[in-house]
Amino acid sequence: MSFVEIRALRKQFGPVTALDGIDLDIAGGSRTVVVGPSGCGKTTLLRLIAGFEAADAGRIAIDGEPVVDGAAAVPAHKRNIGIVAQDGCLFPHLSVAGNITFGMTEDAAIRQARAGELMEMVGLDRSMLTRRPDELSGGQQQRVALARALARKPRLMLLDEPFSALDTGLRATTRKAVGDVLRAEGIATLLVTHDQAEALAFADQVAVMRAGRLMQFGPPREVYGRPVDPATAAFLGEAIILPATIGDGHADCALGRLPADVANGFAGQATIMLRPEQIGLVEGEGGVRAKVAEAGFRGSASELRIVLCDDQGITLTIEVPSSRDLPIGEEIGLQVSGKAHVFA
Repeated sequence: MSFVEIRALRKQFGPVTALDGIDLDIAGGSRTVVVGPSGCGKTTLLRLIAGFEAADAGRIAIDGEPVVDGAAAVPAHKRNIGIVAQDGCLFPHLSVAGNITFGMTEDAAIRQARAGELMEMVGLDRSMLTRRPDELSGGQQQRVALARALARKPRLMLLDEPFSALDTGLRATTRKAVGDVLRAEGIATLLVTHDQAEALAFADQVAVMRAGRLMQFGPPREVYGRPVDPATAAFLGEAIILPATIGDGHADCALGRLPADVANGFAGQATIMLRPEQIGLVEGEGGVRAKVAEAGFRGSASELRIVLCDDQGITLTIEVPSSRDLPIGEEIGLQVSGKAHVFA
C-alpha cells in the first residue's frame, strides 16, 4: 500500500478547473516531484494535501488515514505534515532557535537540545541558534526552515519551490543537503517546481502535470527518455521531434535508419523523439551532413542550430563541447547514439 494515496482529486476556482481527477501514489520515504508549467495545478495539489484548500471531490489518504474524502476533511493542523515554502517564511522577530522550536510543547531544555540536533542535521553550526533570520544567507534560511519543519517529526514533507530564490550554485548544494536529510530521516517528500532539471535531479519519481491533469508518472530516467507525448518531451528538456517510418524495430527519418523503442511490433508512420545529447559529431566526411546556422557559447558546451543538407529544410538544435569551435556555415557530420523514442 502506498504511503500517500490520491484518487480522483478535483478542484475548481470558478470556471477554471485547477485539478481534473488526479490519481497519484507516493511511497513511504520516497521523494516525489510534481513538475509542470505555471498554472498547471501543481501548487493547488500541494495545498489540498496540506489542508490549505478544500477539494471539490476525491480522496487523499496518508498512511492509510483519510484526510480528504469528498467534502469531509481533517483540519490542516491535525495532519502532521511539514511544509517548507519558497521564501522559508521564518519569523523575523525570533532567533533561529525560536523559529525552530516554535510550536513545540516540551520543556525549554528539551527544545534547546532538539534545536541543536536539527541544526547539525541540516548542516549548520549550533552557534547560529542565536542569530536572527536577516543575519543568514538565503541557503541558510532555507535550511533553518527545513529544521523547523522537521522539529515536530512530520510524517510527510511538502516543499513548495523552496530553492527557486537561490542562485545556481547555492541552489544545487542546498537541494542536495535537504534531500540527504529527508532521505536519512525516511520522510516521504513531495516537491512542486517548474524547474525541469531540479525535478529530474531530486526525484525518485516525477509527476508531470499539464492543464490540471497528470500526464505521466514514473522514475526520472523513464519519464525523460520515454515521454508520453511531444509536449511532455519538450517540457522536460530540449527534444528533437521528427516524422519517421517505423518497421523491423527501426525508424527511418531525416537522420537515417535508427534503432527505435517500438512497442508491440508497430509498423507505419509515426513521430519520434531524440534528445540533443544523443547527437554527436563525426570526423571527416562520414555521417549525416549538416551545416552550422548559429552557434552559442555556454561555458563547457556550445549550442548549435544546424540545418540538414538534404534540401528538406530540417533544423535541429544540439550541444557540442565548447572546445570544438565551429564557425557558422561549416559543414559537419552527425551520428546518433541510442534508440529513438516512438510516440504511441
